[in-house]
Amino acid sequence: MTLIEFRDVTFTHLHKKNPALNGINLKIDEREFVALLGPLGAGKSTLLYSLNGVVPHLLPGHLNGDIIVDGKNTKEHDVAELVTTVGLVIDDPTMQVFNLTVIDDVEFGPLNVGVPPQEIPARSDYSLSASRLKGLETRHPKELSGGQQQALGLAGVLAMRPKVLGLDEPISMLDPIGKNMMLQAVREINEKFGATCIIAESGADLEDVMNLADRVIVMDEGRILAQGDPRVAVKDGLLERVGVGMPQVSLLFHELRKKVPDIEIPAKLDEAIHLLSDYLERGVVKVRKHRSPTLQSRQTGESRSYVDVENLTFVYPGGVKALKNVNFQLRQGEFTGIIGQNGSGKSTLAQCIVGIYKPSNPDAKVRVDDVDVVKSSIKEIVTKVNYVFQNPDYMLFSKDVNEEVGFGLRMLDYPKEKINEIVDEILLLLGLQEYKNTLINDLPRYLRTLVGLASVLVLRPNILIIDEPTNGLDRRESLRLLKYLRELQGKGLTFAIITHDMKLVSEFCDRVVVMNEGTILLDGKPAEVFSSRDKLRQASLKPPQIAQLAEALESYGVSATTLSVDDFMDQLDVGGR
Repeated sequence: MTLIEFRDVTFTHLHKKNPALNGINLKIDEREFVALLGPLGAGKSTLLYSLNGVVPHLLPGHLNGDIIVDGKNTKEHDVAELVTTVGLVIDDPTMQVFNLTVIDDVEFGPLNVGVPPQEIPARSDYSLSASRLKGLETRHPKELSGGQQQALGLAGVLAMRPKVLGLDEPISMLDPIGKNMMLQAVREINEKFGATCIIAESGADLEDVMNLADRVIVMDEGRILAQGDPRVAVKDGLLERVGVGMPQVSLLFHELRKKVPDIEIPAKLDEAIHLLSDYLERGVVKVRKHRSPTLQSRQTGESRSYVDVENLTFVYPGGVKALKNVNFQLRQGEFTGIIGQNGSGKSTLAQCIVGIYKPSNPDAKVRVDDVDVVKSSIKEIVTKVNYVFQNPDYMLFSKDVNEEVGFGLRMLDYPKEKINEIVDEILLLLGLQEYKNTLINDLPRYLRTLVGLASVLVLRPNILIIDEPTNGLDRRESLRLLKYLRELQGKGLTFAIITHDMKLVSEFCDRVVVMNEGTILLDGKPAEVFSSRDKLRQASLKPPQIAQLAEALESYGVSATTLSVDDFMDQLDVGGR
């Protein structure tokens, strides 16, 4: 039975020239689990916001056509009337989480829509368990990590048990196991309580979302390009063409198809395991002799240490011990990925290195080049190392983009002409030149993230630590940004990125550091770290999808250290190759 219907819907935001939704005709049935896929600016968020009346009642613009949700025309019913029908999780948890404790935030929705009081404890307990927030009920949300705040935003909506659950990039800040748990919780709400679920995704979590979706809708420039079984989005490379990227297993099978033309293209990991196992057993594909995958050019580790951390412990005022006797180094010219579950201490370590936080123990040592961070001021430290926050709003304060990006250079007394030259160069490289005179408050979150990065890059620090650099970006923009950072690395800069995108870590990082409960659990090259399956699971992590496929087929002779599609293909003999 149809629950949601778009009838010739076109919507243009106020003061915008091009429509965000352009001629949308769409039906979504009860109990469907839909993945809404498309690059940045495709119209996905606008479509979700139109389900509960945020568009057009709170986000003004010109709406043509009709949107019918559970028999109600959203033109005639506002957000307050639709809130019990449609639950919406937005991409920025700081805009959705507002109570003084975790438990208050989870229970706020059910309490305010008249859920019987005796039902609320069971709902909140389920939501807290699904989001891995049990034990944190009395914490203030600002004491949580960014990923935990995102989990809290989703937990509050799960507790509402709405008829329609709309999720806008809902797991981008969660660790890999957390992503899987939250998606499974959403799937359970879908199956157990009959909710219709629609998840918008731009690329970073494509594989996790597609693994659970019954149906995909592919959008670009406000239009629907394709819809149907998940395989419709990968069979001809559509997702790759629009900039979302494709699951690694789909890319592998496209390579296989060049040798075996009638081969199927899977969209999900379990499909790929089944298909490739069958091809291997029938001899259509054979595994060559074991070999070690060819890694990208990696730094040797012979270069001098730029950052030295010894015996670092940090305890937050509330008593939370975020770091426990950590020893850590960054070497000149390295590109390091720092990964770990939400709340494992990654961001705290970074902020201790740049001097935002000072160690809790007097015998700790934190040095950056020749600067003693423990005894130095922020002004002395930032000339050596700088940090880009996960939440850009923690570091943006100027009126518009041009003023913000040039602020640091003005503080260092650069000539005006030089400031303009450097700012224009960085804006061009990050694709921000068209927003040069745009007000910061008018930018979506992903663009504010890029502005925050630009405001630090103009200073060209020797070491840059970036917290979730690709959060909110589609696959195309993520690759463009990381390739630019690697170019800067080639010019002598040292980088550490904190991220939950295991695929980007395997593709771009020379070294991977795994944190768990305030300590460093693993430290090594990507192939070494991602083949340590038990310790990864201990840290709530999992390797990239292609490595998971290799692990599932290890009994056929596939190398357990496979990290890329090219490495996988190099091990296969296809069609007599």
